[in-house]
Parts: sequence; structure tokens; C-alpha cells
Amino acid sequence: MSEATQVVLDNLSAQIAATRVDIDAALISGNATATLRKRLSTLESDHAAAQARHETAHADAHAQAVAAAEDTAATMARTASANVNRALASIGSELRLADDDHRFLDGARSVMHRQLAVDEVESKYAVAYAKFDRVHEQLSKVTAKHDELVAARRAGDVSDKTAAQLYAVAQDKQQLESIAGSAPAPANAVTERAFLANAKADFAKQQSDAILELARADIARVENAYIERVRGLDHYARSHRLIIGGSVFSVLKLGERLSYLLRTGSIPA
Repeated sequence: MSEATQVVLDNLSAQIAATRVDIDAALISGNATATLRKRLSTLESDHAAAQARHETAHADAHAQAVAAAEDTAATMARTASANVNRALASIGSELRLADDDHRFLDGARSVMHRQLAVDEVESKYAVAYAKFDRVHEQLSKVTAKHDELVAARRAGDVSDKTAAQLYAVAQDKQQLESIAGSAPAPANAVTERAFLANAKADFAKQQSDAILELARADIARVENAYIERVRGLDHYARSHRLIIGGSVFSVLKLGERLSYLLRTGSIPA
């Protein structure tokens, strides 16, 4: 809700409350209430209309935000796929995600859904915080004046004028601190920001998991091709009596790099 809309609604609510008090007073005094009741009806209609306009504007803004979030989610999903494909290329994998692969879209939507929730909570308190920003600004000025007067007293200024100023400023400082302390605490914002952080972490993990999954699949494809080549060698060697029983390793010699990998679990240079 904008600050201007809130001012209008607050003003109308105050007038409605005051008019109801006037009606009660008129009833107790035995005076006519028709004019007051007509005024009350007009104020209530104006308040309902203002509230309806606000709700319509809020609904329209929300619909636009949801549509924009959906577009952003689609862009995020495409970017994630591109990032995965770049990572696979850097690994040397021949596998790639297709252009119509939408595996990251739900995760991106979850991030944007949480972002909308954070924006909604924070905007709810924006007007109130604007007021309290002014309170803190004034408190800063009053605190500086208070500290200045305290320093003067400690330096030996015992005049009645300084004492009176210090008393008045101390009262102002205490009152401003009380007002500042009454600022609404958006606890929901903290929760929603935590949900947003979790959604972003999940989205990042989806991408890293996809990279590992596809890289392993590509290695498995190469491994299967290798095994099929070995199977062909084994069949040929046995059918031509180049192997009589025993192991295929009598005709197959693993390369030094593959042997090193299998033996140590480390990548050879």
C-alpha cells in the first residue's frame, strides 16, 4: 500500500470514529442524529471505495509481478541449461542438454515464488519504515545535541540554561527512542528470506547434480563402448584359439594410464 493511500484510509477511519462518537453523544443528549448518520454513511462509502481501489490496484500489481516472475524463471532455467552445457564442454563430455529440456524450470519458479513472498512482506512495511526512518533521523540529531550538552556539563557548565536544555533534550530523546522502538518487526521477512536462500541453494544444487549426472553418463557411454570392443576381441581370440580358457588379459594389455587409474584411483598426468 502506498503512503498516500494509507493516509487517505487513516484519515477516513479517523473521521468515521469521530462521527460515531458524535452520534453517541447526540443520542445521550437527546439531539437529532440524522445529519450525523448521513455523514457517517458517506464516510463509510468513501472508505469502502478507497479500500476497493487499493485492493484492485494491489491485485493488478500482483498479477504483473507474477507474470514477470514467470518470465524471469524461464530465463533462469535457460541460463542454467547453458551453464551446464558449458561445464560439460569444459569436462570434455559429448553430452548436452537439449533446447527443450525444462528440468530446471520448477527450481527457477520456486526461487521466484520465494522472491515474490519476500517482496510482498517487505513492501508491506515500506510505508511504516519510511516514517521510522524520519524518527531515527530526528533521534540522531537529538542524541547529538544531548551528547553536546552532557559534555558541556562535564566541562563545568552549571548554568540554569544548560540544565534546562539538557532536561528538555533528554525528555525528547527518551520519547523518540520509545517511538523508534515501536517500529513493526517484520518477522515474516526473516522467514521468507530464509526460504528464498534455501530455494536458491536447491537451484544451484540441481545444476551441479545435473553436471555430475551427465558427465558420469558420458563416461559410462565411453566405458560401454570400450567393453564392447574388449568383448569383440575376446570372442575373436577364443574362436581362433588365441585364448584357450584363461583371461582376456592374455591378449589385452591395459594402457599405463588406465592401469594407474584403476590401481591408485588418481588421474594420471
